[in-house]
Parts: sequence; structure tokens; C-alpha cells
Amino acid sequence: MPEKISANSSYPQISLKDLLDVKSWQKIQDNFSNVTEVGLRTLDSKGNAITSPSRESRLCTELIKDPSVKNKVCGSCLPTFLGGKAIVDKNLSFSCHSRLYNFIAPIKVEEKVMGYAILGPVILFMRGSKEVYLKAAEELDIELDEFWSAILEIKVMSFQLAQSMLELIKDVVEYNLKLVYQNIVKRKSVMMGLDSLKLSRLLNALLDVAFQVTNADIGSIMFAEKDSDEFTIRASKGIPEEIVSNTRVRLGDGIAGTAAKERTAFLIDNTQKDNRIRRYLRRPYISSSMIMPIEVEDAVLGVMNLGALQTSAVRFNRDNLQLVNKLIGLATVALHE
Repeated sequence: MPEKISANSSYPQISLKDLLDVKSWQKIQDNFSNVTEVGLRTLDSKGNAITSPSRESRLCTELIKDPSVKNKVCGSCLPTFLGGKAIVDKNLSFSCHSRLYNFIAPIKVEEKVMGYAILGPVILFMRGSKEVYLKAAEELDIELDEFWSAILEIKVMSFQLAQSMLELIKDVVEYNLKLVYQNIVKRKSVMMGLDSLKLSRLLNALLDVAFQVTNADIGSIMFAEKDSDEFTIRASKGIPEEIVSNTRVRLGDGIAGTAAKERTAFLIDNTQKDNRIRRYLRRPYISSSMIMPIEVEDAVLGVMNLGALQTSAVRFNRDNLQLVNKLIGLATVALHE
């Protein structure tokens, strides 16, 4: 049975969904399936779907219409250790009554299993004759001609090709996860050495200076919570206390979360065309803003947000952005100590 994450692991308790940019991964998964003509699924360590299945078999999605029959014969098309009925062999493959094969590979970060990629269904080596599938069709209460038509749509491939495909997609997702995970681990290591009072003074002083040099009207510094991918407001100006207390932003969510995940500063005004953040622009009272990640030792610890109101004559530019980034760089020297 593939390795599971220990509840007593010394690593941060982070799920696959916390690390994976699901929307981006869905596109990669869909593109992979379209190119290879093979279905692909991504699950977390408990067998829950992280993405929508790509290129599902018509046999499974359309022809098996009776839920009770599907549950009895197919189950959930998962291995037993993930709550299904299938038995995984030594090659990490499992088959169904229709002689279709799926291949499963654990997705690991730092040798800890975060989830699984499942490739399939496929037909190995060669498709059987139409009559070979008669029993399976009868069990599923499907006309043989309909069943055969669906079987003809399923990719035939060698065992080696199936494993190579799965290894490729596994390597791609693990590479992306490793980058995000290392950032979180580094961030945790740096933060463990921070004194809370010292940090609070530093962030408030940094925000004060940023306001002075930019003439901002509103702003905040969000900082990462320990053992989490969430950021909370630790210093603010011009923001109601209720918002300060209740705001929590996950890595990759919203403009601040996107800036932190992508390690990218954003300069925003009414002509903003960046599709990554346009959908988040819901504050018409702000005419200009800057969002900048705060990095220490290659780990993103926080995000600074500065805004100018519509009633203000201030409009931020690239010079403002560069100046504040330099201030952030100077201030974070204290976080190395």
C-alpha cells in the first residue's frame, strides 16, 4: 500500500489542495489528456478529487445509467485503500470487470504522500473481440453494440507507455509542489525565530515609512500564520478594525495571495488588464494601489498593500513601487537576526 502521511509528521500539516494551484493544474491535466487521449484524475491523500476528471470514458459517464448497478459492479473506481473496490498490483495498476486498466502513482513532497494521479482507463496491448465484452455488458445492463462502441473509444497502449505517461505527469506535479512546499518550510523556519513584539514594531514602522514616502491613504501588511498558508493583517492604516480582525487570505487567493504565491508585485489602476487579478478588483473607492510580497531568504513571509483613494490626487507609478520594494528589502534584514 502506498505510504500515507503520518499524523505525527514533523513537517507542516499541509494538504495537496493547499499546495496546488487547482485552476492551473486543471488546465495542465486537461491538456495532457487531450494530447494523449487518456483520462487523468488527481486525488488527495484520502482519495478526494482535487480536480475534475479529464477525458472521462463515455462507458463510465453515460452508458452505465443505473447507480445501484454501477456501485455494485464498479464501485468508485478506486483502490481499496482509498475507499474503492479495486486491488492494486505490484505495478501500481488495477483493472475493472470490463478489462480496462487504470494506473495510480503517489504524488510526494519530501517523501510524504500528498495525493495520487490516476491514469486511465486504458486497454493494455490489444482490444479483445466484440464477444469478449458480452459478459461485462450484460452485468452492466448495456446493449452489446453500445458497449462495444464505447470500448472502441478507449485508448490501446503498452504497459511501458502507460507507466511512462504516468511518470511524466507525476514528475510535473511534484516539481510544482516542491517549489511551493520549500517556500512554506523556509517561511516556517524563519518565523520560528521571530519575537512577536519585535515583529509588530517592525511591521508598523515599515508601514509608517511606506505611507510617508508614497502619500498612501490606506494600507496594510499581511503576514503568514505559523504552520499555515494563510495570511492575516498584522499592521494597518485606514482600515476598519472589523476588517483587520476577520481578514484571512490563503496563498494564491485574491490579489495579495496571488502576489505571495507568484512572488510578484502588482501596480494597479483603473486601466488594469492583468487577467490574474482583474476579477478581484472590487473596491471602486480605491483609484490606485500597490501589492508587494515580503520575502526573507527566498521565503514569502507577507504582503504589503498600499492604496490611494478616489478622492486623492495620488496615483502610484513604477518609481513608487521600486522605492517601497527597496524599503521592504531594508526592513527584512532585521528578520534574518
